[in-house]
Amino acid sequence: MGSETLVEAVAAALGRGVTVLTGNQRAARILRKAVDERNREAGLASWAPPAVLPWSAWTASLWRRLLLSGASTQMLLNRTQEHALWRSVIAEDDSLATLRSSESLAQLAAEAWAVLARYRGLRRLKGSGTNGDTRSFVQWAASFEERCRERDYLPEPRLEAVLREAVVSGKLDVRGSGGLVLVGFDRILPSQRALLDGLRAKGMEIELPVQGRMPERRLLTIAEDEEMEVEAAARWVRRQLEANPVARLAVIVPDLEAQRSRIERVFREVLAPETQNIAGAAGACPYEFSNGRPLSEVPMIGRALDLLAWVQGPIGLETATELLLSAYVGASGEEGARAEFDAFELRKERLLRPEIKLDWLIRTLNGSPRRARLSRLLSALRGMQQTATHRLGAGDRTHGEWAEAVREILGAAQWASRPGEDSIEFQTRERWESTLDEMATLDFDGRRVSYAEALASLRRIAHEAVFAPESGDAPVQILGPEESSGQQFEAIWFLRAADLTWPPPVSGNPLIGWPLRRELGIPGSDATADSAQARRVTERIAGCVTETVVFSYARRAEDGEQRPSVAVAGLGLEETETGLRIEAGAMVALETVDDSARIPALPDRVVRGGAAVLKAQAACAFRAFSEHRLFSSGLEDREPGLNARERGNAVHKVLEEFWTEVKTQAALKAMTTEARRGLLSGCIDAALRKTAGEEATVWEAAYLETQRARLMSLGLQWLRMEERRAPFTVVRHEAGSDVAIGPLRLSLRVDRVDEVANGSVLMDYKTGDVNPVAWTTDRPDEPQLPLYAVLAEDLQLDAIVFGKVRPGKHMELTGYEETKGTLTKAPYGKPPALETQVEEWRNVLMMLATDFVNGDTRVSPKKYPETCEFCAQRLLCRLDVSARALDEEDDEEDNREDIDE
Repeated sequence: MGSETLVEAVAAALGRGVTVLTGNQRAARILRKAVDERNREAGLASWAPPAVLPWSAWTASLWRRLLLSGASTQMLLNRTQEHALWRSVIAEDDSLATLRSSESLAQLAAEAWAVLARYRGLRRLKGSGTNGDTRSFVQWAASFEERCRERDYLPEPRLEAVLREAVVSGKLDVRGSGGLVLVGFDRILPSQRALLDGLRAKGMEIELPVQGRMPERRLLTIAEDEEMEVEAAARWVRRQLEANPVARLAVIVPDLEAQRSRIERVFREVLAPETQNIAGAAGACPYEFSNGRPLSEVPMIGRALDLLAWVQGPIGLETATELLLSAYVGASGEEGARAEFDAFELRKERLLRPEIKLDWLIRTLNGSPRRARLSRLLSALRGMQQTATHRLGAGDRTHGEWAEAVREILGAAQWASRPGEDSIEFQTRERWESTLDEMATLDFDGRRVSYAEALASLRRIAHEAVFAPESGDAPVQILGPEESSGQQFEAIWFLRAADLTWPPPVSGNPLIGWPLRRELGIPGSDATADSAQARRVTERIAGCVTETVVFSYARRAEDGEQRPSVAVAGLGLEETETGLRIEAGAMVALETVDDSARIPALPDRVVRGGAAVLKAQAACAFRAFSEHRLFSSGLEDREPGLNARERGNAVHKVLEEFWTEVKTQAALKAMTTEARRGLLSGCIDAALRKTAGEEATVWEAAYLETQRARLMSLGLQWLRMEERRAPFTVVRHEAGSDVAIGPLRLSLRVDRVDEVANGSVLMDYKTGDVNPVAWTTDRPDEPQLPLYAVLAEDLQLDAIVFGKVRPGKHMELTGYEETKGTLTKAPYGKPPALETQVEEWRNVLMMLATDFVNGDTRVSPKKYPETCEFCAQRLLCRLDVSARALDEEDDEEDNREDIDE
């Protein structure tokens, strides 16, 4: 097209009465708009719509002409109908009877057959099988083509071949149609070229793509790593926009889908930092991505599919939570109550279920104290359940009837019914409606299917449908290499132009034998041809720039060291390096805040938390202050079933029930194994009695049976160990009392007190891994027993022990004892006398209690970073991890210097 701009060349071609064909829809839309703007600027009052069409729309128009002329009666299949036909063919293959589903094979076969059709290789398929997979595909393809002939179906990949036959035979008259100009075709497929040759033979003038001239300014920028490369590109784009706000720029990215999240993060920070404020209004970004994402992954559609699955059976807990908190389910206005219900009711169930049934949740909502605040949600779920019960009870139906049922079910659930729908949500809803219409086209074979099968088809269609909102014509377009065809920009930055990333590796379809792929020239069969194609695409990209083109790569990548791609060699690029990074924000003056106000004194009452208050104080003063004076806590991360605390509580309850009945070691020894099992079974039932709901599911019943077996095994092992102790009598268990340690009042509960010959034994059951050595520091990890020992003035202590109720060799009694016979594992080293140790504990615990009462709020983790790993107060304390690491390095250096001296 010479020195003309692309728009001028297209306008000139349209003026000659020809049709402009583009390689993709994006290029067609942009060129039509550009021509319209050119005509408007020229002062034209009206003009015919520009005849700029993507290839697929143009061939569809030829097919409609052929149908209207009566020259063909075939039914053109869409991709969903083709998939269904392939699936039925593969399902009848007896050799695949062991496969659970033919879905993936049908997709793979459809793609292989489409490639062969477009490379004009279907006639060479017979006899091309080189292994079991390819031979099976040859058989499937023969069955597929036979069914198409019998039923007069036309698969879309054969459309170009049928149109060519119609043109050559004269059934499709193209006289007077004008010529064609092709724009933005990186590769003309053999089937396309055959159709164009047929048209040319009938006298139609066809002008093939002409490469534009590359700009004078061509750069190769080298970054140290991939993060720096993206940052450099973002900074470059910002400078271009600052110099010319109306400039049309492009960032080209191979494998854009995999790179999108990283690019989005950096470009948002550099080009539109104001949009990162989650409390601010949504603003337009100066950039947009060309690639869409599967429709099923759009939140609005994902929630619709979840609702449709819910009426069929239980869904996962996390999915149920997403639905509860979604703005697309039920009317708006209950967001706070829904979050509270999820956090404080659904996830606080005694036995957290991995799957949630719709009717169970409706009953739970109906009995919730928040019911009045959740009336809209409850109404939506009830309406959805009633509609689904009516619709799903009618048996098998056509896909079209199921599409209408889906609309009714979602309508009853008030799906996406909130007011103020924006443009993207409107487009999403339209795309969803077209997806339901596409599902209805599966009625082409007259089958009636179940709801489950219809929903599976709908999910697959939604997953294969790519949704991208209409372009907002942002000045910066982030595109894949192929999507940039047919467009023109002032400047382009091509990211990832390295030998490992450009051209990207091409994997061939395993159902097509390699010899046939090589013979037909299918991409991925000839590395030299693939490299040459990448070079042509690279030159085409450089040729659609009027001012500057920048290619960049990173020396270091995750896969190793990189060099520039061979596709950019010989382009005369000026090599530069970049060390650019995002500039730090502007410095602001520090604000001094008067923080001299005293912390209010503790009220004269028991502080909630018991020994956990001193445990938190020993771990970190700030944690204790936040948790037990500010009552700050994180949401509990629950897993299905009982959590660790609940499992530990069940062990406590079983042993409490058992020793309430048995009381002494002598009585234990007198029991037979069967008697022990029988009593333990009753104790376990008592411990788990309130765990399951009234209507236990199969999973719940199986889970509780597993817990019963676990508790029985632990209990029997524990009792065998207790037999080996010196004689004892259990005199207290789970005994609680209010106590004072210095200025602090707490409520304590000791698990168990035994009477032995020389005094009393304090016992604390532990199902986790603990060590009495932690008692001996000035910041004890487990202060409960030391605290009780300090305050147990009415007892003559002979031992304080951890009862580690853990399976196998970990089951033991460990701690401190005056008289041998209680511990099964002696502590390390030579511990002091128990009386001396108790006095040391008294001093330590008094100091911790006093610090807590006095409002000690220092951020002082006992052992960093282990102490902070599971702390929920990190958001408040804002501990500077990097500074802490530097401090530790300095300490280590100081220690090394001391050693050297």
